[in-house]
Amino acid sequence: MAHSQTENTMKSTDLIRKYFDVFHARDREAAYAMLSDDFTFSSPLDNKIDKKAYFERCWPNGDHLSAFEIEKVFGEGDEVFVTYSCAQSDGTRFRNTEFFRTEAGRLTQVEVYFGSETAADGQEAELRALLAEVSAATRAKDAAAIVARYTADVLAFDVVEPLQYRGSDEVRRRAQEWLVSWRGPIEFEMRDLVISVSGESAFCHSLNHVAGTKTDGGAVDMWWRATTGFGKRDGEWVVTHLHSSVPFDMETGKASVTLKPEAEFT
Repeated sequence: MAHSQTENTMKSTDLIRKYFDVFHARDREAAYAMLSDDFTFSSPLDNKIDKKAYFERCWPNGDHLSAFEIEKVFGEGDEVFVTYSCAQSDGTRFRNTEFFRTEAGRLTQVEVYFGSETAADGQEAELRALLAEVSAATRAKDAAAIVARYTADVLAFDVVEPLQYRGSDEVRRRAQEWLVSWRGPIEFEMRDLVISVSGESAFCHSLNHVAGTKTDGGAVDMWWRATTGFGKRDGEWVVTHLHSSVPFDMETGKASVTLKPEAEFT
């Protein structure tokens, strides 16, 4: 009996280690095959979501990991605890413990317990990942991907007319017009990003930068101020509000589009 228990433990721990290898390799197809049809995933941010929701909501977060290390594995029969540490592409680090159940060579249940992170920290990581997706879509000139996580009724205050407009379709249309006005690649970054989370609402502010060459040959190298509002819809963060602005010169009444953060904070 003891030998059988030990053998089951070894099989379970080997399965978990293999799953983490697959996860870190971003092999979605292999990972999908390792989860049972009745698989559930829980964390401080998720309550027993199913296999489909896990791959839609949680799997993409692994795209932003730059380093991953298993620190400890402890198993007993079909149950395994794993503690690991990670580094994200933005330089932040976190440490979690996960509890697994296995059956017939597949994972049936995962429960995640945040370590040094609080639930708010975890949600901030989700929001940073969302903004990283938007930034990547901007550099890729993909208007549809930019608004993929925007609500249908998102409200936008832009740096160009009108004073305000509403709707993800309109944001996408205006983004597409802007994107095709560039010749070659676009440089885009968000600096000094600060995120505040409260319940199912969140805001962030940053200094955003774009540089490149327009189709008319003109060079652009511009910074502006950006604030983004978020809300939780069906357990997922989405963008509900956009606000971009630049200061203006009181004497000339013209927008100050040549300011740079280095000059502002020295």
